[in-house]
Formats: sequence, C-alpha cells, structure tokens
Amino acid sequence: MPVYYRGPCAHIDHRYFEVFEPEPRRFALGGLHGVHIVCVPSVRGGGGGAATRLYATGTAGVAVATVWPALGTGAMSVAATVAAAILVGARGCWGTRTHSFELYGLYRGVYQLLFATTDERMFEQVRRGLVRAMEYQADTK
Repeated sequence: MPVYYRGPCAHIDHRYFEVFEPEPRRFALGGLHGVHIVCVPSVRGGGGGAATRLYATGTAGVAVATVWPALGTGAMSVAATVAAAILVGARGCWGTRTHSFELYGLYRGVYQLLFATTDERMFEQVRRGLVRAMEYQADTK
C-alpha cells in the first residue's frame, strides 16, 4: 500500500485522505473531485496601515518616556523598559501577517473544507501527497 504523506495532521495513502485536526475525517479518493487551494489572510496578525503603525509606535514611545522617571535610571530598569517597549511595538504594531492555507473540494457531491493549516511547509507537503494519490487513483481506474 503506497503512502503519499504521513504526518501529525494528515495521512494519505492510495485509497484515503485522512485528516486528524480539528476533528478526524476520512475522504475516499474515489469520491473526491475539484480539489483547489484557498489562501486566506488572517485578521489576527499584526498589520494596519502605515499611519496606524506609526501612531502605535509613537504611543509606545510616549509611554516609555512617561514611565522612565518612575523606574529610575538603574541599568536593569532601563534595559527592562526598552526591552518591553521593543517587544510590544514589534509584536503588536509591526508583526507579520499570517495566512491560513486551505484545501477545498467536492466530496460525494458536497463542497467542503478538506484540510487547513497556517504552516505553509506542511500545507505544501499535504498538497503534493494528495496530488500524487489522486494521480495514482486516476491511473488505476
């Protein structure tokens, strides 16, 4: 029995495409048609326009300048304040956007989500495995 992909979130062999997350599902390759990719930008990632980023970074700078006298000028206080400002600004304001990579298709006449992940590398491995399995299925008919 050829196995085209075996990983923590899916298993693909010559007859079935099994997905383990978010809930276990099994798709027989013979009933699967019209599989296609959808890339969905996440709204949870950092972002906003340039004005929003500039405003948020400026606000973090004002907050640091305001709190600075209360913390004192000790080296540890200065380092902790600067590190906190950098972390808040980098993650909250300048963070990169993430994407959700999804496979949709017709399974026994019903259009549905087959597989989704935010890990692009894993998505590509699953996609390649599914393509190979479906080619094998088509060649053996």
